[in-house]
Amino acid sequence: MKITIDRTHCDLCQSYCDRHAAKLVRFPLGEDRPCIQAIEDDGKLELTLVVKDGEHEATLTLSEAERQRVALEGLSIILPWYRS
Repeated sequence: MKITIDRTHCDLCQSYCDRHAAKLVRFPLGEDRPCIQAIEDDGKLELTLVVKDGEHEATLTLSEAERQRVALEGLSIILPWYRS
């Protein structure tokens, strides 16, 4: 499954976004938020996220371990522009 998220479509804080992203990776078809621009069945078992945030954009194919981490901690922890 491939999900496109544009974080600029929501004016809520990052922690709120992270909570919704955590729920989204657990239940991809159960979340409907303004930031979710597209959900596509690409025929793959892995979850691919295309994340846009201002001038930043990343395409991330999540392993099961990464998916579980996002499900617990939120989306920001895997975004390259938030890594230290």
